Formats: sequence, structure tokens, C-alpha cells
Amino acid sequence: MRGDAVDELLKRLPYTWSAKEAEQVGRRFRDSRPAVPKRLVRSLWQYWLRMCPDELLFGDTEDDLALVLHARALGLQVPGGDLGADDSPVARCARRARESAECGPLFPAPPAWGPKAALAPQVRAALPSSLLRAWVAGDEQGPVEVLVVGEGIPEIRQQVVQAALTTCLRVNGLSDPDSGDFVGDHIGVGLIRVTAGLSGKQPSLDIPSAFRARSVTVADGASSTAHGALRDFVGLLRSLAHETSLVEVADIAYADLVTYAQGLRALADRAAGETDRAFLRAPRSPDDALVSLQPYLRTAKGHGATVGLEFSPDLFTTDAYLGVEQAHQRVLSQRLTMDARLRLDQLEAEIRQLTADLAAFNRANAAERRALWPATVLLVERFDEPTGRTIRLTEPEERETEQYYEVNVPQLISMREKWARRMAELVEQLETAVHRPHAPARQVAAGRFLDAALRGVAPDESPATGRAFLAWCKEAAPMLWFEWRCALRRYGIAPSDVFTPHTVLISRYLPPTAEDAALLFSHPYTLVDTARSAVLADAERGVLVVRDATDHAEPAPSDAAGPGAQALWDGLARLAEEPGAEEEFSDRFLDALRAQPHGIARRMIEALQPTGPAATEADEIETALRTAERHTSLGEGMDRALMAMRSEAFLTALECLDGIRTEPQWQTRVWLLRAIVECRAARLGPREIPGLLGHQMPGLPDAALRALDEAGSTDEEFTRVWLEALPEAGLDKGIRRLFQGLPRARAGCKGDPLHKVSAEREYAVWLFRRAVENARLARQLDEAGEELAEDQEAVDTALAKLGRALEEILVGPYVGGSRGEAEELFEVLSGQEPPRYGRVAGR
Repeated sequence: MRGDAVDELLKRLPYTWSAKEAEQVGRRFRDSRPAVPKRLVRSLWQYWLRMCPDELLFGDTEDDLALVLHARALGLQVPGGDLGADDSPVARCARRARESAECGPLFPAPPAWGPKAALAPQVRAALPSSLLRAWVAGDEQGPVEVLVVGEGIPEIRQQVVQAALTTCLRVNGLSDPDSGDFVGDHIGVGLIRVTAGLSGKQPSLDIPSAFRARSVTVADGASSTAHGALRDFVGLLRSLAHETSLVEVADIAYADLVTYAQGLRALADRAAGETDRAFLRAPRSPDDALVSLQPYLRTAKGHGATVGLEFSPDLFTTDAYLGVEQAHQRVLSQRLTMDARLRLDQLEAEIRQLTADLAAFNRANAAERRALWPATVLLVERFDEPTGRTIRLTEPEERETEQYYEVNVPQLISMREKWARRMAELVEQLETAVHRPHAPARQVAAGRFLDAALRGVAPDESPATGRAFLAWCKEAAPMLWFEWRCALRRYGIAPSDVFTPHTVLISRYLPPTAEDAALLFSHPYTLVDTARSAVLADAERGVLVVRDATDHAEPAPSDAAGPGAQALWDGLARLAEEPGAEEEFSDRFLDALRAQPHGIARRMIEALQPTGPAATEADEIETALRTAERHTSLGEGMDRALMAMRSEAFLTALECLDGIRTEPQWQTRVWLLRAIVECRAARLGPREIPGLLGHQMPGLPDAALRALDEAGSTDEEFTRVWLEALPEAGLDKGIRRLFQGLPRARAGCKGDPLHKVSAEREYAVWLFRRAVENARLARQLDEAGEELAEDQEAVDTALAKLGRALEEILVGPYVGGSRGEAEELFEVLSGQEPPRYGRVAGR
């Protein structure tokens, strides 16, 4: 029966079909696999359940099982196949769908990537690696393609994935509408490939495609912008490499990449032509080595150039997948676009306002300026370039009006115009990519999730996206695995030759447009390291076979800390005592880490960290800690009080001062700082306080006057001199004077002979406790951040969720290195700069 006749059958209700018509529809199902449309699957599934549930529909276990799997993958109601259920053919097929031999994962279990693997010289490019390695292929115009391999640690991975997605959307927003519609970029788990496109008649990589689409081609006029977008991405990678050493970047020539791809194609063609011979391309010298992503080329004639399957794009129309896509786009693509658009709107509004003010001032004559403008201008805000936000200053800065409009305003306009142009370009590129008919953002997301489902890995996404992906993967993955197994059986290819630890699935997905139906193709690609990988071209295998060290990786032996590690450590210890052995020691130390990473690391920890204290020593440590807290209460208490006052937490500031116990000569400064806190708590401005306090004028709060009396009773001379200098010096310098000469922590830890606590031990215990508390506070802030919404959050709501953690970090009893970052976070969230008075160097 012709295809159009079968289409007519599908318009009818399935229970009206005759047996012959049902057979014809079943034949269409068999011929269409694995790209069976949802309409066909739904109708055939309904016919089976209603008309012949007590017998197999096809009489062929493979096709019956395939129908069950396709129905489940396309969101239809399918029995779970639980044990003890009915023994109908449908239930038996549902139980078979849970067996791993036919419907289980295709890929071998991923190797546990520990320190030994990270240090191993046998592999440079590995998908599960905790180090990110990037290969930048460039020509005379700049970078053309970037390949990033490895999962990396979460903090690094998040930055790289977002930057790669932004770059991909920017380039696809510049692409030539007459070029191929598919997106060749891939942003997956452990592998990112982003290209800048090509312009003119440059050679392109011969990447086979099932529908003969080319690589992304950008218009000639946009070529420099596309290269610039990719250059920004490469700049981020180089910055991370320099700052963290957790990213490595290598440069290769794009022409070499093209030549190598053409060489692999020639090798596959030669093997297909000479079926009685096999060809092996062994690893070559590391000096001219490169790493590339290559398709699995066929070595048998008559089956196409590459291994690949066409699936039904209806896989991406189910409710389960739409939930994945919507959560993903809300967190990544939509957030990127909305953030850029909001920044652009704000910048344009500020430019219009500043330009209008400047024009009005320039048009006015001298008399009008004196009448309409004050003699000076107070600057009350600053523009934060990295975040694109305007932050209100705590202390206004005074400028003469003439100087402000001649110098400051033109600079502000120029700076904002530069950022506005950048934001406008970014917005245009992102929106063009998102709203194009072929929807690059959807294509990239589809490729990411289809690859993850086939490989059995979970993308590092938001919690909502992760939950939605696992639900969709549970429905779709068994069908994908089953159809790949069936296809490789037909081709005579062993699954282990294609699905390896260095294989990814690159998808070619085109959403439906007004003219064309949707398409979905899946092609396995492999990482090839010319210095580490061996390539076998054998017609009997039917496909190029690539092997590297990850194919033979084994778990590290459990006795990694045994005699071998001890012998290596003893040798290192002896070598360290020899003069002039620094270079040899570095080489041998790295070799020892590679051989026994756990054992060497354990011995390093044992050498650098003493064993746990006994009960008696624990009591001594507790005594030392109490002594340290007493001796450091002055500096810590005043520091916390000042920080709390800046944050307008006046009750906290007073509590910090109440807890200080110190010698009388330092107590004077505590009382004077308390007087300032009482004035600020009474809402006196920083400019008013010096005059009111210095001359003890009417209007001072009673609590501030009592604090001055207490200060005078403990050190009358210091109090008098400080008050006399305060009106002229100002509040900032006055606070600095209170902190000058205060004993720092190191000097404050004097020891306690009565309890046999030395000054060194007291200081060491204090440092250790502070480090532990800083780690706890950092973890607490991270946990609080997880409560924020995935897409957007009102500022007051975000502050409410983060407030407890921020408060502990800013004014808690143990504040340290994380305080600066907490202040910056507070600025960005609130849009206000905390008071800057009283900044004390070194504190």
C-alpha cells in the first residue's frame, strides 16, 4: 500500500481497521524504525491494546518490544512490567523492556576519575576528567573552533558552560540565513565544541551529515564579530587557566585539523576498497599532536559514510521533554537574554538623562547657571561595570558644578555608551539566535540532553532541570539504547567498537518550520588524540575503531598506601635533604604522585598535620582558646562593632563593645567608639558627628555623653586630645585614630604562664579556630544560595534568604577573608554601598 493510503488509515480510529489494514500499518512501523512518528505509534498501540491484547501484534519479538519502547518514549501509557503482573503479551514485552541485555545502557561504566587518573600522562583528553583541557584551532583571522574536554569541578564547569552557550548563540545570531540551518556546536557533559563559523572560501571540516548540511557559515561582514565572540570565550578559558590551573589551553592550527580529518576519511575509504587488509594508524610524536572530535567513519561500502540513526523528532514534543527544555531555557538561554536586555534598558535611560542634563547646562549662560544650578554637585552613585548596576554611595563626594559638567558627565556618557553598544550587540545576537525559525537554542539543548540520555550521564543543571531530565530519560533512554543495538546488529558492527569511554553523540535536530518538517539525526563521534590514540581501519569491523588509555582504565589498587608508597616517600625525604636537588625532587615527587597518589597524599598530610590530641592535650587546647579569646577580645570586638555600625546594625555593634574586656588604657577607645555608635544609632549624619562630639554641643544623645564621661575617667588626656582634633579631622580619620596602636592578634596573644600556655600556642590555636569558622561560614552561605529561585528572585526576598549567612560573615565572632566577598554580594543585591568611614589598613 502506498504511503498516502497508510496516512489515510491513520486518520481513522484504530478499532475500525481490518486485520489486513492493521498489517499494512505495522509494516509502515517496521520500515520507519527507529524514526517512527508519534501518530503512527499511538494508533498502532491503541489497536494492540483494544483489538488483540492476548497475542503478539507482529509475531516478531523485536518489533513488539520496539512498539512498547517507542510508546513509552513518546509519552503514552505503558504497563510498568512489574513482577507478578498479568502474563499478557503486552506485560511480557513491558518486562523485557526492563532487561539490560537489550534495553540497558550501551556505554561501559564510566571510570572513577581520581587523582591517579588526573596525573596520568597516558591520557590528555578524557570526558570525566576533573581538569578541563581546551584545544583552540585558529587561522590568520583568529580562533575558528574550540574543543573543551572534561567535566571539571562545579565552580569552573558552570562558568565555562554559560560562556560556551552565550558564544554559540552569538555566532548563530550572525550566521548566514542561506547556509545550513543546523547548529554544529555541542555543549554536553564532558565535552564542549563551539565554532566561530567560516566566511569566504576557506576550507571547512568535512563533517558528514545525514542531510548534507554544512558547517555554520557567517556572512562576510560578520566574520570579525563571530571571531570576536569566540575570542571572548577563549579569553575566559585562558583567564581560568592562569588563575586556577584547573584549565589547560593548547593552540593548534585549523589547517592541521582539516588535514587530519581528511586523512581519516582517506584511511576509511582505503580500508573499504581493500577488504583483505587492515590499516593501523599508531600514535605519533607529541610535538605535533592535536586532539579533535571525529565521526565514526564506515569502512564498508554501500552503508553511508558514517554511523548514524534517524529518530522521530516527536521525542522532543512529549510533556516530559518539554519540562526539561523549559527548565533549561529558563535558567540559561532566557536568563542570559533577559539579563542583557535589562542592562541595555538601564544604560540607555541613564545615557538619555545625562545627555539631556549636559545639553541644558551648555545652553545656559553664566547667570542662568548661577540661578538654576548650585555651586557644587554631590556625587551619590557609581557605575559598577562588571555587573552593569548603579550602586548608591554612602558618603557623597562634592565636585564643583563646572568641573562636573566639563569632565565627569562626558566621561559617564562615554563609559555608558560603550557598555550600551556592547549590550545592544549581545542582545541582538542572542535574540536573533533564539527567535530564528531553526531555533539554535532548542537545537543545542536537544543535543545536550539526547547525548546525556544515551551515555547515561546527568548534566549539571538546576535542581528542577535535573529532576525533569531524569524523568524523561527513564522513559526515552531504553528505546534509544534498543534501537542502536538493533541498528549495529544490522550493520555487523560490535557495540564496543562504537560506544567507548571517549564517545559522544552529536545530534542534528531541526525544529519544524512553516515549510519543512522536523528532523532528528544522531551520530556517534569520538575523541582522537594523535599522540595517545590508535586508529584501526578494518573492513571486517565495518567502522573506524579508536582506542586510547581510557578504554583500558582500571580502578586504582586498594593497597595504594602500602609499602610502595612508603618506599617512595622515604626516597623523597632523603632527596629533600640533599643540597641543590630542587629540580630532581620536583620530577620525582610528580612521579611518586602518579604512582601512588593516595599513599603520597596521606603521608604529606601526616607530615604537615600532627595526630589528634589526647584528652590532656585537648584540655590544654581549650584553655589556650579561652586565653586567646580574652586577649584578642579588644581588636576583634572593635572590628566587629565597626563593621556592624557600617551595616547599621547598631544593637549588634553595642553588644560587641559590651563584650570587650581589656586593660584600662584601651578601654578609653572602646568608650569613644561607643559614643560614635550611639550618635549613628540616633540617625546623626557622618558629617554632623565630628562637630557635635568634639564640642559636646546640644543635640548629642544622652548615651553618647555618658560614653564620653566614661572615656574621660579612664584616660582623660587621650580623650581630650582626640575630641579636640575630631571636628577638623572628620569622622573617618577620628575612627582610624581609635584603631591606631591597638594590639593585633599576634601581639595580643601573650600566653598564660599560670595555665602553662605559651604565646605561640595561644596564637596557633586562635588561627586554627578562625580557619574552621571561616570554612563553616562559607558553607553556610553556599547552602543559603541554593534556596534562591532558579530563574529570578526579588532583591528583598534574596536578602531575606541570604541575610542570616551574610550577617554571620559580616559581624560574627569569626570574620576573615570571606568578608570582602560578602560585602560585594551585599552591594550588588541591595544596590547600595555600605559606609566607607573607618577603613583601617590591615584589618
